Amino acid sequence: MSNIGEYSRNKSLRLPTAKCTPSAPPLVMGFFATISRGWKMSKLSMSVVKKDPELIVYMFICGTLSLLTMLLMGMPQYLEQGWAVDSEGQMTGAFMAFTFFGYMFLSIVVTFWNSAIVANSHIRLTGGDPSFMDGVSAAMSKIHIIILWGIIAGTVGLLLKLINQAAREQKGGAAVVAMILSAIGAAVWWMMTFFMIPHMIIENQSIGDSLKSSKNMFFKSWGENITSGLGIGMIGGFFVILIAIVTFVMMVALGPMWFIGLGIGAIGISIALAWTNAAEQVAVTALYLYSKNGEMPEIYQNFGMTHFHMDPTVA
Repeated sequence: MSNIGEYSRNKSLRLPTAKCTPSAPPLVMGFFATISRGWKMSKLSMSVVKKDPELIVYMFICGTLSLLTMLLMGMPQYLEQGWAVDSEGQMTGAFMAFTFFGYMFLSIVVTFWNSAIVANSHIRLTGGDPSFMDGVSAAMSKIHIIILWGIIAGTVGLLLKLINQAAREQKGGAAVVAMILSAIGAAVWWMMTFFMIPHMIIENQSIGDSLKSSKNMFFKSWGENITSGLGIGMIGGFFVILIAIVTFVMMVALGPMWFIGLGIGAIGISIALAWTNAAEQVAVTALYLYSKNGEMPEIYQNFGMTHFHMDPTVA
């Protein structure tokens, strides 16, 4: 265990407890029970974000830096600068290299702020009361491995994107096969790296050890991993759609002042997306503790998630 636990100041989180009747964990985890736990986990993870609004601030900073990076990456081509595009409008080698480095920087930024969220979530879920700087300090202490993993993850992500793009350009059966292989590759990569950040940041493991531990841990709680992600995505998507509808109504009602409604809607959607992304990392941290200890953090247990079953055949 790394120094993350030392950040904890043992301030208890006061949350209303729900009455539940403890029962022995079942020998066999039913499919629908797994789905139910994953859905409940997603809702509780979003409630943790509500208690720690600095997690949303992390995502706003991450989103702002990411947006600025993408704008800077696209600006030379948009302005048709000579070093970026040739006389035929094609990208030059210099611009492709510039785009690659920009993509790597973007990946590092996302990895850094996700690491900060995982660090703060770990403090909260183990009984502490994290501050804004706790997560930032934890991520900065691992900046070397964050940069390295950001480059690796960014490179793999870029390759998967290029493969998917190439698959779309195929025709007939070749296109179908290529897209299936691309989807399988993306799914395998997602499963293998699901717990990468907790192992790097919380346990201070190397990238190689983190990748191995992440893969093994994923299959201990595969059902919750998948359904919690889907649950958080569905909840976040619901609010985004709701805000979009309200925004449209406001724009129609305001008439010439429609841009005010648009601005309010954009802020609302940004908050919903930041909340959703932060909740996803909280869920990853909670599932990491679940897979490691055999039970969910006390915060989740207070809401009735007291007993869990993991696949005993997975080491």
